[in-house]
Amino acid sequence: YQSFLETLDKKLEDIFGERYRKAMSLIGEGSVKCYIFRPSGRVIWEVKGISGAYQVMPHINFCSCDDYYFRVMDAKKQLCYHLIAQRLAYALNRFEKTEFPDKDYGKITKRWKVIK
Repeated sequence: YQSFLETLDKKLEDIFGERYRKAMSLIGEGSVKCYIFRPSGRVIWEVKGISGAYQVMPHINFCSCDDYYFRVMDAKKQLCYHLIAQRLAYALNRFEKTEFPDKDYGKITKRWKVIK
């Protein structure tokens, strides 16, 4: 089993390089959050990176960070490290889960709204 984990770790590092290492650091720091709203069951993922907290939508492969916008959208990279962190944290069950009433949805999501 340990050999399998080491092989998997090496393979992910080969694929994602520095982004994988950054993602694993975020997981270790407890930077991946899952917000669940009740009774609707809506789910929001947040990953705190170096420059702030970002909304991650794994079901549509989206992150609100600049790296996603400038490198992933331009097809220079597959994923930003926030998306990698969310997916790994979910798979490893290493994320913080918090429940909120539906009435708090707007209050939580307004932090990612950009008004220009």
